[in-house]
This record gives sequence, C-alpha cells and structure tokens, in this order.
Amino acid sequence: MVWLITALAAAVLSSIANIVDSHLVSKKMPSLMSFMIPMGFTQIVAAIILLILFPFQYNPGWAHLLIGFGSALLNASGFAIVLNTLRKSEVSRVIPVISISPIFVALLSIPILGEKLGYVQWLAILLTVAGAVLISIQRSYHDGKTRLQKSFFILLIVALMSATAAIGFKYALEKMSFWNVYSLVGISTAIVVFTVSLRKANLKELWSLPQRTQKILFVAGDQCLGIISGVLAFKAMGLGQISLVNPILNIRPAFVFIFSLILGWLFPKVINDRIDKGTIFIKVIAIVMITGGIIMITSGDTIINLFKGWFHLS
Repeated sequence: MVWLITALAAAVLSSIANIVDSHLVSKKMPSLMSFMIPMGFTQIVAAIILLILFPFQYNPGWAHLLIGFGSALLNASGFAIVLNTLRKSEVSRVIPVISISPIFVALLSIPILGEKLGYVQWLAILLTVAGAVLISIQRSYHDGKTRLQKSFFILLIVALMSATAAIGFKYALEKMSFWNVYSLVGISTAIVVFTVSLRKANLKELWSLPQRTQKILFVAGDQCLGIISGVLAFKAMGLGQISLVNPILNIRPAFVFIFSLILGWLFPKVINDRIDKGTIFIKVIAIVMITGGIIMITSGDTIINLFKGWFHLS
C-alpha cells in the first residue's frame, strides 16, 4: 500500500503545482518572463544540490548522457509552452490535453520499438483523443459559437514532446539514476527559461515588482512542490509495479479539475476557470474519457488479467 499512497501523493502535489503555476502566471506576475527568472534559479539550485548529494556513480556513456540531456531540453521547452498557455487558458482544460502523452508513447513505440497494439489499446487511443477534443471545445463569449480552443493543437504538440522525452528518459535511466536524470531536467529547464527570459528589461521588471520577495519565494515554493511530486512519482515506480503506478499518476487531470472547481467556487478571481453547470458537465465527461483511456493504454492488459483471475477464483 505504500506505493499507492506515494503515487497518490505525487498526483495530488503535481496537480496543486499546476494550479499554482496557473495562478502565478495569470494573476500574480506581470509577465511570463518575470515568472521564468526565479523559476530558472530554483531549478538550477535544486539540480546542483542533487548532483552534490547524488553524483554520477559511473560513466553513463555519451549516448545516454546526450539523449538524457536532449530529452530534458525537450521536456523543459514543452513546459515553457504550457506556462504561456496557462496565462490565458483554464488550467482544467490545459492539463488534461497535455496528459495524453502516454497515447503518443504507445504510438511512437510502434515504429521505434516494433511493438504492436491490441484492440484495447486502440480503443483507449480513440477514447482519449475524443476526450481531449471534447474538453477543448469552448463557447465564445462574443458570438456564442462553439469551437476548439486556439491552444488545442499547440498542446497536442507539447504532449508529443513529452512523450518523446519520456522515451529518451527511459533510455537514459538504463545507465543513470533517476536523481542524475532529475539533475539534467533542472539544468535543462534553467537553460531554456534563461535563454528566453534573462534580459535586462525583464530583470528590471522583476526588480520593480511590488512585494517582490514574497512573489519570488512563492515561485520558488511552487517549483519545489513540482520537484517533490516528481521525486515521489519515481519513488512510487520503484516501490510498485509500473503498470499499477502509472494509472494512479495519470489521474492528475481529475485532481486538477476538482481543486480548480473548489477554488473557482470559493475564490473566483484566483484562476481563470469558468464555473457553470454546462461547462462542469462537459469537463467531467471529458476527464473521465481521458483518464480512462490513459489507464487502458498503460495498464489495460494488467486490468484484464486481474479481472480474469478474479472471475476464475470466484
């Protein structure tokens, strides 16, 4: 049961970090750049601390190191795009779409790893994609027309980037500990955010920010929350079967929706999420479809075998 509690904690903390990200970039910070600068410093400090505490135990080889570093850069670039999207979009619509990355992992495994998908996996793909489309449909305030949110295809690209990075991380982990890979993630995140944000004008904006110290510490705490959730996720994978841990980790969209719904009801100005019966109903259906599809694609065979074993025993 320890793996279950650890995986649930990782999913909950990750969803809270996503909501805090949304609040900071859309409400607290004057621009995305002013958010990225303290974010980058927090990530690089955390990466250095991890390297000191958990140095490379042996030479991983240039191939594993470069692929791990490249995957980390790709992952960090995708996260930067997500942050930009959260400035104008609802967090409960953004996170479910980028969470469909396991679907892309399954599709990429066909040409890259030569794997084959069964009917359950293909059904899961259709269900998840349909859910992603459904949650991305919005009614315009101006003309009342229903259309896909503008960020939908961008978020699909982010999900693909995340899936590609996940395959690279899997390869890197063959020769490196997850602490080392996490260090690469922190360094890569800092490189990406500093490349786009470390400008004199942005530093000046950050320096003149009202309640500067408080907001910078808020960003740093948010990043630490994300790092802790990642560590717990890896820990859960080490304690339990990956086929059982993955479904728990992938219910993050449900937690994001629940927390954003509560926040939107209690504190309407904290995040951008719309709260009305029609919107809530559509989001619930879409999140159930996405979460169900991800569970089927990652653990469908295991679940079927468990049911077969249960009926056989009964």
